[in-house]
Amino acid sequence: MRRHPKRLLIIEICKSPFFGRNINRSFPAIFRLNREEQGNLRRFREVRGEMQPTHAIRLHQAVSWFRCAEQYADTDDDISFITLWIALNSCYAINDQNDQHEERSEFKNFTDTLVQLDAQEKIYNCLWMNHSKFVRMLIDSQYVFPPFWKSQIDGDESWKPKFDASRKRAKHALANSEVSVLLSIVFDRLYVLRNQLIHGGATHQSQVNREQVINGKRMLIELLPVVIELMFDDKQDWGDIYYPVIENN
Repeated sequence: MRRHPKRLLIIEICKSPFFGRNINRSFPAIFRLNREEQGNLRRFREVRGEMQPTHAIRLHQAVSWFRCAEQYADTDDDISFITLWIALNSCYAINDQNDQHEERSEFKNFTDTLVQLDAQEKIYNCLWMNHSKFVRMLIDSQYVFPPFWKSQIDGDESWKPKFDASRKRAKHALANSEVSVLLSIVFDRLYVLRNQLIHGGATHQSQVNREQVINGKRMLIELLPVVIELMFDDKQDWGDIYYPVIENN
């Protein structure tokens, strides 16, 4: 009997070493299939049976890059951070024909959806309980604030009032447990760090931004399994993938 392609993709995800290595450190419960009782296994089977093929591909890609990040986590913080960001990119639809405003809007919708689905408040715990010191450092650092670098090119100080407003908004979100707002600001800051690495604006393993890279890696390596778990749990349409697998006839 010929298996349906959708089920083949899910089977490949389940066969991945992702499900067997460092399982007790940071992976969500849904991935611990060999350690969970039969009730959880049945729940997972229900999820995979209803998953759309494109969504299965998306999560398979995210898992593959997360595995790569895990492999470098203890030896190369820069590579680990970059591959964690690729895993995050894999989780949401990206149309590289969109302008920057449209892409930011898409990403904001994505993070809003994650927070709405996070009934156990795992994102809140990550930001407020486990990485609050780093979050505050990101909020207070102009070096991961996009307008700061534009002002360096333009030779003005127009970034300062924008930075003050952003800090005020972020601290209000911190004080009032506005998870979606804070998550969006944190990702904005980490995106600048990502750009510095991806576009060759930082030296490999440089001491200049070492603390930000290390702490950013630690946050993302905790946050990505939560994101993937939420996307396994939900049945909604997460949108198209813009580089689908094309089968040659």
